[in-house]
Amino acid sequence: PGAMLQWGAAMFGRRSQDGGTLPPPPAAGGGLAIDVEDVSPETPETPGHTRTGSGGWLSPGKSGKKRPKRKLTTPRKGEVKQNLYEPPNLEKALARMRRLQPHEETGDPEKPTKKLSLWMKEEEMQGKFSEGIVFWFKLMRDHLLMFFIFMILSFWAFNQMRVSNEEADPSYERLGALGRVTLAAIMIWSEDTQRKGETVSNTDKDATFGIIVLDALMMFALLFVTGYHHMKKEQVKEEVDDATISLDDYSVIIQSGLPSDVTEERIRAHFEKFGEVNEVVLGKDLLEVMNLRKRLIALEANHEMLEWMLKRANKLLGIVEMDTSTMTQEEIAVARWKKLTRKVKKEIDKREGRVDVFFAALEKARDDSLSIEDRAAAAADAASKNPRFAGGKDNAGAAASKDPSNYNPAVIKQKIEQSLKDREELEDEIAACVEEGYPVVTAWVAFEEEDSCVECVQAVRASKKLERKTKAKKLVGLEETDGLPGEYDVRTFEGENKLEISTASPPSDILWENLHYSMDTFWKRELRSNVIMWGFLIINVFAIAGAKIAKVTLPPVIPVCDEVDNSGWFLQCPKLWNLDSDTAAVASQARNDIMPFVKQEKSASDCEDFLEYDQFIGNMTKYANWYDGTSVAAGAPTTAAEVAAFRAGIETAGAAWTGGFDKATKMDECAAQICYSCYCKKHTEDDFCKTHNDYEAERVLILIGAICVSATANLIIKEMAIRLSFFERPHSTTARELGISEKMTVALMVNMCLLPLLMTTQLAIPSWPGKFDDTSSGWYNDFGNTLVQIALINSISFPFTLLSPVIIWRLLVYFLTPGVKSQRQLNELWTPPPFLLSERYGQMNAAFLYTIIFSSGMPLLYVGHFVKIALDIVIDRIMLFRACIQPPRYTGKLAAQFLYIVPIGIILHFLFAVYMCGERDLPSRTLPAGVFGKWPGGVNQAVAVRDDQFDFSARLKRVNGLFPFVCAMVTAGLVFISTVVLQVRKRKKKGQMEAEGCPPLSEARAKKLITGLPSYRITDNPVYQHLFPPGEEVSEGL
Repeated sequence: PGAMLQWGAAMFGRRSQDGGTLPPPPAAGGGLAIDVEDVSPETPETPGHTRTGSGGWLSPGKSGKKRPKRKLTTPRKGEVKQNLYEPPNLEKALARMRRLQPHEETGDPEKPTKKLSLWMKEEEMQGKFSEGIVFWFKLMRDHLLMFFIFMILSFWAFNQMRVSNEEADPSYERLGALGRVTLAAIMIWSEDTQRKGETVSNTDKDATFGIIVLDALMMFALLFVTGYHHMKKEQVKEEVDDATISLDDYSVIIQSGLPSDVTEERIRAHFEKFGEVNEVVLGKDLLEVMNLRKRLIALEANHEMLEWMLKRANKLLGIVEMDTSTMTQEEIAVARWKKLTRKVKKEIDKREGRVDVFFAALEKARDDSLSIEDRAAAAADAASKNPRFAGGKDNAGAAASKDPSNYNPAVIKQKIEQSLKDREELEDEIAACVEEGYPVVTAWVAFEEEDSCVECVQAVRASKKLERKTKAKKLVGLEETDGLPGEYDVRTFEGENKLEISTASPPSDILWENLHYSMDTFWKRELRSNVIMWGFLIINVFAIAGAKIAKVTLPPVIPVCDEVDNSGWFLQCPKLWNLDSDTAAVASQARNDIMPFVKQEKSASDCEDFLEYDQFIGNMTKYANWYDGTSVAAGAPTTAAEVAAFRAGIETAGAAWTGGFDKATKMDECAAQICYSCYCKKHTEDDFCKTHNDYEAERVLILIGAICVSATANLIIKEMAIRLSFFERPHSTTARELGISEKMTVALMVNMCLLPLLMTTQLAIPSWPGKFDDTSSGWYNDFGNTLVQIALINSISFPFTLLSPVIIWRLLVYFLTPGVKSQRQLNELWTPPPFLLSERYGQMNAAFLYTIIFSSGMPLLYVGHFVKIALDIVIDRIMLFRACIQPPRYTGKLAAQFLYIVPIGIILHFLFAVYMCGERDLPSRTLPAGVFGKWPGGVNQAVAVRDDQFDFSARLKRVNGLFPFVCAMVTAGLVFISTVVLQVRKRKKKGQMEAEGCPPLSEARAKKLITGLPSYRITDNPVYQHLFPPGEEVSEGL
């Protein structure tokens, strides 16, 4: 979208407001910024969705090694067109836009098409769109219903959490708003109950177990629905095939094995044994000529701009084409002035007797007594004073230049002549490519009858089966059997070439520019892309980790300061430094006492032995009342004189630090930092709290930096997924879309889920910022709060990021149409954006995974996912039926990718549930050797008893942890069996094809029954027609 805005602002000026008829300038590649001298020999290619001259979306072409210019040996057939400029016509642009969009034909000559209904039913969609599109909407509809049911069932868990929050009443510092709708609410209630010495009843344990059982039932229901979708996907495919007739119903593709110089006639003769062959299309390596054609289109656009600049110069200079042989000089001057627009003439009449710089410059430009150079300089000056009259204030490059040469007709004509020469040379080079011919890479064979295609596919399958048997016999030493049980093997071409034949994909699925790249080396390109993607993700992980580690170097803080007041378990700040005393003298003395400790600037890393889960666990109780002389600690002052001496010893400026209360550890310095930060959170004393405020500002800057890095990474990840998938050079749109979806899924999961999880997990890495070794209530309040926030934000942002291309396109159309200067520009401007399933599935896969994996402890994630799906359905219907280009004939491979991800997500859900639901504080019945609760000693226990971080067995001894583990094993077994069955079925069906009762191909074409493109030829593909226009020399033989 940003590139479109930049492109639009540079390319389009604004229509003159004076009612004049100044001819608008044409597009010139990147806009009016291109001049003849600016067109480089190699047009730079940008990976990603590159808008082409026809409005198609192509991947870039790059031919690897640079070849020398080809030389034409015979005269070129066509002539270079001298005049290219075409004024804009909105009706033409609108008609072209409607042809690109999925409109419905009406048969009315005045209004031949109409927009599709937003409420189009699935049965109607099957006759208009491919199985991939139809199944996407069915999948969304079913998942919307499923997650609505999940939300309703989760109210049992929400109610348990509500009751726990009411009884425990934790502060929002201890448990935030989003954390209150997680299992942390029940865990805090359980912890507080135990610490009071009370018992958690079996009824409470059973209520918690009910949440876990209900969660498991929802996962098994989702697994069942996924199995249903696997079968339904095949049914939708068959229904779409029955409802539509497409060219692939009659066609096979020869993927490899053909000689590079094979002809259509030789292939036709090979396949006519199965029946009449309607069409043979050779898939040729056209990459070099594609790049040449793109350069030629850029030159033509530049030439068109020069023609407009010449018209503009002639108008400003008063040079008009008219018969002046019988006119006097005065009559010629009068005639020239009449060419001014009505508004300009009105302005001249109005301004009689007054000096105006624009009109002064314009009069000078029309003064025949001056040299053409001076007049051109005056015309440039006039254009700069009134850009609307000069063609638009949004002009760029040569069109907006103040260089007098761009207003000198003679110079512009020279540039036009040079442009013609450049185009001639490029046309010759293209003709030389045509003359030399293109190597054949693949081929498509379309039979006249569908039954002939079925028979051919069956013969291919029989050939492969026999080949396997032959290889098996050879391995065991038996005699080989050559050929099929007959005389003809369809896979053996002209006795020596072994063909790789399969059913063909729709013509719109072909990426012609990538046929140049061998699929044998595809794995190398894919590996390179994955290395780049993972390299970026690793760098991003270290960048975020660096920000987190930077926070560890700051003094420690705790979120819940109530835990260090007079009732604190390990630290009572008022009994050490009574900063909040009502007595001014006491408070002032406490500030003087604490500052020597604070100035030691102990970091959170220095204090890690005394901090756990954002709680201070160093036992400072023995140092209470130190300054009162009543502390029970060894070596504590007992008299006023000893207290004064202690103060003098630590407060002396420049004196070496003697260790404070505890000379053996840093516990007292860390306690001082905690008490100081808790006091300054509640007070805004600039002098006393300056150090704290400075550190807080630094924390905020680090946080903002981390957020910016993460947000920027999300944008880069999406763009990288698209660009890297383009650079892998697959031969089909389906393969490219699968690559985009896979990369987006992995990258979004790593950046938005795995990365925050790692940043909060305690790892055995020096200075690692993670502080949680268990899924405790603090973990929910930290990571859980972050994940739920991300999920809720994504539930809105994900759908609207997909809508943004349409919004930007409509804004460009609205604001830039009045200033369009040529038909080329108008066509480009009114070209709708594409409807890409890959981006939708990439976002859907990631959102589904992080929702399902963590939903056992955070059921609020169901709500976010439900909202996302609902918005997806609404926005996608609007985009597809009212805005976007007709999508290609998507297969069900993207849907299959999602359906294989679902059971993986369910297994991960259960495995994570073992940790989240098996946490020690969550009320649970136990097995004989199991233990529940971190505070079995109640009020007499000083430190919580915790499980080891990777003690999986301790969780399995609790019913809450054992149950999801058993469910995970059952799910894994079911998935394994189902996968084996599906693969066996898929293997049996591989290479099979069934007749659907389609009419002969010639009849289907004549009656316009073909859905999608009617031919595999590149000249019939609208995405490539601007490069290979039908009837031109470059398109011969294609």
